[in-house]
Amino acid sequence: MTVRFSSSAPPGEAGARRAAVRAAAVARTAAPAVAGLLLALMALVIVRLPWAGDLGMHAATLQRLRHSPLDPGNPLVDADTPSPYYSPWTLLLGTVARIPGLSVFVVLRLAAVAGLALLVTGVWRYVRTLSAHRAAPALALLSLLLLWGTTPFLWSGFPGLNSLALTVSYPSTFALGLAFHLWAWLAGALRRGAGWPAWLGLGALWGVILLCHQFSGVVATVGAAATVLAEGRAGRVVWSRLGAGVVAGAVVLWVWPYYDFFALFGAGDGLDAVHRGLYAHPVARYGLVLLGVAALVPRWWRDRWDPLVLFAGLGVAVVGAGWVSGHYSWGRALPAVVIPAQLAVALEAAGAEAGRR
Repeated sequence: MTVRFSSSAPPGEAGARRAAVRAAAVARTAAPAVAGLLLALMALVIVRLPWAGDLGMHAATLQRLRHSPLDPGNPLVDADTPSPYYSPWTLLLGTVARIPGLSVFVVLRLAAVAGLALLVTGVWRYVRTLSAHRAAPALALLSLLLLWGTTPFLWSGFPGLNSLALTVSYPSTFALGLAFHLWAWLAGALRRGAGWPAWLGLGALWGVILLCHQFSGVVATVGAAATVLAEGRAGRVVWSRLGAGVVAGAVVLWVWPYYDFFALFGAGDGLDAVHRGLYAHPVARYGLVLLGVAALVPRWWRDRWDPLVLFAGLGVAVVGAGWVSGHYSWGRALPAVVIPAQLAVALEAAGAEAGRR
């Protein structure tokens, strides 16, 4: 007689476990494949490089730097005045455009490739500081591209698929990619107890991001502050080295010769009317981000100092202050609210814990 021993788990529970395992396997396989298809779509956009939005303005910036890198004049009007469009990134691109046979539009396509590569690798590196799950980076990329709203939304510095299709060659994409790398590098420096050179490099990178795209620089600053606060709870912050990094970034901003970065603080009022629309129709534009709110709540419950929770909270404070005060240009910090919520969705979907490696 053969005796068969049944599993200790009830049949229904065992079936649920098998379904969960299958779902996880599908996620690990499908997420990278779908993300790859979307990146292939972006590659086609780069080849096409649609003439829309501010593309002509960025082309004019490179053209001015191409012909006169030391004294380019204003790219928007015929005047010898400084311009915040002259950043370290556009200066490099303008130098590349001086190579014989390269038009500014070819260089803008190269800029799009570099910006997209920085964004993808930056997301991968930053997500790896939050989760070791194999599917987490691909799911994070999908969340950043797709979890926005039901209405098409176009704005530089916002990494939705619709926006990136227009702005992939803009300095905002390059700066946002650098921001993800900054957060990843900062988290690693805090955990490893990095030395002075690393902190000075972090500060210089922070300054470069602010010079390349000021609004993305604000988002980078908010994310960096959240990272420092999260790691500071564990006593990992060496404040003298952090201070040296901040000073290094301020020096980069101060010595940049093409425009006075600090003078921009008084120029925000003129941009408020243009940016008021960022606060309009929030459900249509950002409704799917509510999934991120649901994902952030359990992270907050597990760890009150979770970096994504702090990131989103600081972002809400900045954007909310802009709405209350009427400084609607502060709405350009909305990615500081949306990005951590989107990443939280990806990490929860991957079954990743919030613990930091």
